[in-house]
Amino acid sequence: MQRTGQAMPHLCVPRSEIRLAGPSAGTSGSSTYQAFTAADLDTNIEMIARMQWAGGFRPDDVLFLMTTPFAPWAHIAREAAKKIGINWIIFDDHVAQNVTRYANTIRNLRPTVMHCGLSTLRYLTADPNLTSLGDCHHVIISGAELGPEARIDFRNRLGLEVTSNAGHGSDLNLFAVECDQHDGHHWIGEENVLVEIVDPDTGVPVSEGEIGEMVITDFYRRATPHLRWRTEDLFVENTGACACGRTGRRYTCLGRASNRVTAGGCHIHPYQVEASLARVMVGRNREFALIRHEDDPGFLDLRVVEAGHTEADKAAAETIKTHLGQELGTRVRVRFVPKLPMVGYKTLRVIGPEMDPAPA
Repeated sequence: MQRTGQAMPHLCVPRSEIRLAGPSAGTSGSSTYQAFTAADLDTNIEMIARMQWAGGFRPDDVLFLMTTPFAPWAHIAREAAKKIGINWIIFDDHVAQNVTRYANTIRNLRPTVMHCGLSTLRYLTADPNLTSLGDCHHVIISGAELGPEARIDFRNRLGLEVTSNAGHGSDLNLFAVECDQHDGHHWIGEENVLVEIVDPDTGVPVSEGEIGEMVITDFYRRATPHLRWRTEDLFVENTGACACGRTGRRYTCLGRASNRVTAGGCHIHPYQVEASLARVMVGRNREFALIRHEDDPGFLDLRVVEAGHTEADKAAAETIKTHLGQELGTRVRVRFVPKLPMVGYKTLRVIGPEMDPAPA
């Protein structure tokens, strides 16, 4: 876009053939644009419907779809839900300031399935006395990784099966999704898309079980096709068969490649912190951010959301500090804050000192 001055420099069909086009939410940077012909749209809706089914949505469910209303995904997700037999779709936007409205909608309209961001779900369920998810049995989350123990916490505390999706909505509107076995993300629609995990520096596919960057070729697309499109996200391919019976390829998403900090000589990514926090009770299902300093401070500088500050927080911070230090191999500084910077529905996992809500 910057090089050509065009919103869609890869547009390959006459504008008269476009049936849907629009911007991304811009949560990872500037908005990008994509377009669909009628055939592109039909295929993409089919793949998203398969994703929703694998994530636990079923005919006659009541869907609460929280999403960016102007992005192509909003239209496609609704049409996909209709395709699998969901007729009642409650639609709303997706920003943290509106959590109270979302809670009222859930209480009054009683959806049975939801699609929202992880941050939204955590804010909705932080106080079970405030928000009851009622009849909801499955939630597909987007926007961040979820530790296994955090997922179990949702199940035990709320009777909620939480599955996550991973992929690229801004440019491709393609996602992989977990099933109820939670053994990696199933890539739905392999007949339409080529997915590779490559070395970010060389572009060469990595060996089985190695971490690499996901690149995507969506050879079904005519309007705005992509050839080995770099997602900038790190994945590892899961090996062996999934107990659900699906035989396609599966991946585990490890987050944005550039999202890391240097702490005590260690490179640490948010997915490592999420997984470690989930393994300690006082850190489980809390939103957090890492502070990226210009120079290595010699420790991991962590901010964790806690609405009210009490004397118990000091003990909790010490527990988290000790636990993460042992698991991540570096010293840790923990400070609780009432809220963290967000872009759209995503909590920023890595922030600079200028955005730190609790500077030294």
